[in-house]
Amino acid sequence: MLRTPIIEALKAYSASGKARWHTPGHKGRMPLPYLLGEWDVTEVRELTPKSDGHDPIHDSERLMAQSFGAQKTWYSVQGATLPVMAAVLAACPPRSSVVVDRIAHRSVHAALILGHLRPIWAYSEMGPGGYPLPVNDEERARLIEQFKPKAVIVTNPTYEGLAADLSATAAICRQHNIPLIVDEAHGTHFWGHEGFPRSALMQGADLVCHGVHKTELSLTQTGLLHLNSEIISMSQVQDTWDLLATSSPSYLLLASLDYFQYLRHQREYHRGWQVLAEQLRDLRVRWRDQGLSLLQDWWERQGGQADAAKLTILGDGSRLLHRLEQFGVEEKSDPFGVTLIVTPYDDINTVKSALAAVLAHRDIDYHRAAHWRRWPILQQIMPPYQAMTAENEWIPWSKALGRIAARPLIPYPPGIPLVVPGEGINQDVISWLTEYREWYLRGSGDLKGLQPPPPTGDDEGKDEGLWVIKNAVP
Repeated sequence: MLRTPIIEALKAYSASGKARWHTPGHKGRMPLPYLLGEWDVTEVRELTPKSDGHDPIHDSERLMAQSFGAQKTWYSVQGATLPVMAAVLAACPPRSSVVVDRIAHRSVHAALILGHLRPIWAYSEMGPGGYPLPVNDEERARLIEQFKPKAVIVTNPTYEGLAADLSATAAICRQHNIPLIVDEAHGTHFWGHEGFPRSALMQGADLVCHGVHKTELSLTQTGLLHLNSEIISMSQVQDTWDLLATSSPSYLLLASLDYFQYLRHQREYHRGWQVLAEQLRDLRVRWRDQGLSLLQDWWERQGGQADAAKLTILGDGSRLLHRLEQFGVEEKSDPFGVTLIVTPYDDINTVKSALAAVLAHRDIDYHRAAHWRRWPILQQIMPPYQAMTAENEWIPWSKALGRIAARPLIPYPPGIPLVVPGEGINQDVISWLTEYREWYLRGSGDLKGLQPPPPTGDDEGKDEGLWVIKNAVP
């Protein structure tokens, strides 16, 4: 029987009719005027981008840069991954030391490996439920003063939309004349909208990366890279961009970015985000008074900035999912909470009904999330690129204590490596796997890097394992 498994799965998902509190930002509810079969082309004749910059793509990129107040903007059809990797490789000399937020997405870690870079990790503190907080701005500044890196790579906001002021980091980067790169993948909608955290573009970052599809009316896999200063030349960025970007971009994706820049020049688009922020902030106060515990609300009461479009409900993740799934599909879940993304294209009444259903049942243990789960802090024994190229072997995870990781271990989402290649695996990692691996492997998401034994391994048929450096211990 001939089958189309992906199409069948998509039909089944769409048929559920549930709200989509996840990416992409259009939520499958909005008309997308560029989705025309005859527009599915790539670089051909007059559509080909020209080296002199006189073509439709460069014209649209200039309009997008204007809408963000940037010097130059590049369009990505490879999500935020391409902008992040191009920015890091353009700004960081090979084999140099760089200060990096340890909560960085896997794309940052991939760039560290490709660039043979030596990370100096800036660690976060943990919030309720073990959710990582933004790295403290002053701690990052201290690391810059102490280690004199060649660049600084920041993740702001976090996956859950928690953001922090970057003024101290930006100031010391200026003082040392080193580039500041900010992965703002989850904050495309910040710039120009009241009620949201300040964009890194307004705080002195030199290169800023956006994952447009995460919250905006744009197709999945669209992203932006903005150049916001002259500390790095356009040609430096263009050179790395050309090395990494596909030579056959989808013009449907490019058209969706063009439509997004068109929206950004319209007052009604900006008004939509501001109305949403006002609505959700009013609702958050009401939900808090009724006993709901939200991570973003907690963070703002600590003096931080939080994305109004993110709702991380703290509590027993399984029970929260049970209450919410009759209304919609979440962006992310884990044992201590569920995260929803709400955009101007959502039906706010469905969100209200879903949270009313959560509040109506008093079997959600909100206090369980107050347990401050520790995100393991590991020792970097050797640079990630050295570990990735060393001879390795697979071993059951339960026997990995004391070994050096050869491959990353990444809970997904959020895509933040629990273990980075070259780090020593300690008891915290083993304890984390003991307690939480089932959630990711059998429930929501995935745990990339925890794999069944290879077909020829002695432990075939037993538990999952990790790839570690052969015959090496810290």
